[in-house]
Amino acid sequence: MEHREALELMAAEKYLLDEFPPALRDEFEEHMFGCRECALDVRTLSAFVEQSKKVLGAPAEVAARPTPEKPQRLAWLRPAFAVPLFAVLLAVIGYQALVERPALRKTVADLQRPAVLSSAYLSSGMARGEKETVVNATPGQPFVLFVDIPTSSRFASYQAEMLSPAGATLWSLNIPADVVESAHDSLPLRVAPATRQSGEFTLVVHGAVAGNAQGPEIARYAFNLQLH
Repeated sequence: MEHREALELMAAEKYLLDEFPPALRDEFEEHMFGCRECALDVRTLSAFVEQSKKVLGAPAEVAARPTPEKPQRLAWLRPAFAVPLFAVLLAVIGYQALVERPALRKTVADLQRPAVLSSAYLSSGMARGEKETVVNATPGQPFVLFVDIPTSSRFASYQAEMLSPAGATLWSLNIPADVVESAHDSLPLRVAPATRQSGEFTLVVHGAVAGNAQGPEIARYAFNLQLH
């Protein structure tokens, strides 16, 4: 499905209302996973529906009417509910238009823009007395660590964990063994700072056995992150 066709069919609305036949629904799902605009439209409408349900679920003095045996589709769009529902809709659309979409476009633009990233080399064989590794980075901007990971044929993969200065785990990453071996002692890791804190961070690498179960620690790298 092309994007123009999705717009003409009002595909996002029909997708949420389950009005598509199975084949057309599959086509739209395939398109949506590669189209940020359609994905955002579905999220916006989904949020509107969820908020609508909350509004309708609140107590309201509405004239009692016999309950039909079969609920009518889109009964929540009756005039009695039009004002609160459209108020919610405007709030959701306003938030999407003024906050979420500009932020997403900026994020995508930042990822596509060429940039020089701060980097440092971490070696497991650092000699005693060798100067401490310092990474100078910009707050909120990623940096690259080139890591020398000792390899072993008994590990199916490796697990890297980043520890904060306080020792808390900030994130973990599973790395296939063939990726480590093909890096030739210089595996590049792109790190997005989880905090805006400077200090002594530690990267710990464990060997992982079958099933990605964490094995023994095989390397530990300390570096001083300085945010300017």
